[in-house]
Amino acid sequence: MKVMLIGAPGSGKSTLARTLQAKTGWPLLALDQIWHALPAGPAAKATFDAAQRHFMAAHASWLIDGNYASSIPLRLAQADLVVWLRVAPPLAVLRNVRRSVRFRIDPSTRPDMAPGFKERLDADYLAFLWYGLTFRRTQEPRLKAMLLANPATRLWIIDSAAGKSALIGALTQAARGGRQG
Repeated sequence: MKVMLIGAPGSGKSTLARTLQAKTGWPLLALDQIWHALPAGPAAKATFDAAQRHFMAAHASWLIDGNYASSIPLRLAQADLVVWLRVAPPLAVLRNVRRSVRFRIDPSTRPDMAPGFKERLDADYLAFLWYGLTFRRTQEPRLKAMLLANPATRLWIIDSAAGKSALIGALTQAARGGRQG
């Protein structure tokens, strides 16, 4: 099974991805870990895309955590399932702030980030929080259009703890049964 997880920053993608990896044994690619390890510049996008292609080609089943809209079509072309996490925008922002504070105290709280990544509480960080707050209005229409362009890929929208539990149960069972669909 090839599963991509998308959603606003702070929606719980990375946490759910790590849980799914532990339950299924499927390899996990955390896109933040790749992107934030790359030097800024024109080659970054090509390197980022190449890393995703390599990962997908190397594994029969996989989990990929992260949005990075410009590379969604790459993943979507191979994914069996898209898991879309949705939370209220103020909750997403609160989770991001809480996560940032914990990360400043203990970087091991974010194993999905590149080694040496430093989060700065500056104008870029405020822009990131604004991005999370406006995600539903500004980004979701674009995501919906990409998903509609690939109707063969199943979509599972999660907006509750019960939805997360159901997904974890279904994918754990799929992994144990060796089923690919």
